[in-house]
Amino acid sequence: MKPRLYIMRIASAKDYSSKRAIRFAVVDAEISKPYPANFICMLPQHVSASDDDSSVFARTFGAARVELAKKLLTSALDTEGDSDIKAEIRERLKLLAPKPAIPPRNRY
Repeated sequence: MKPRLYIMRIASAKDYSSKRAIRFAVVDAEISKPYPANFICMLPQHVSASDDDSSVFARTFGAARVELAKKLLTSALDTEGDSDIKAEIRERLKLLAPKPAIPPRNRY
């Protein structure tokens, strides 16, 4: 399997916000070139490393899901030309960034 992102803007989504009008589909580049024949699943907006993530993306890619999501989004950021889509990709990459640990307070 050779996963990659297929990003589409839903033009007829008048009642959606601009974020919801952009869809990120994970496709297999080895199966077929045209979408939707190569569809695997949708890339969820929030991908977590926790075991309670029950999305199709998490079930399909298992423990490698966070690293794969970062790789797919980074690759798409390099090739995408639309500024709205680039902004959405950057926002999703920020959500995947590890949160800094909060140091314990000194009680003395």
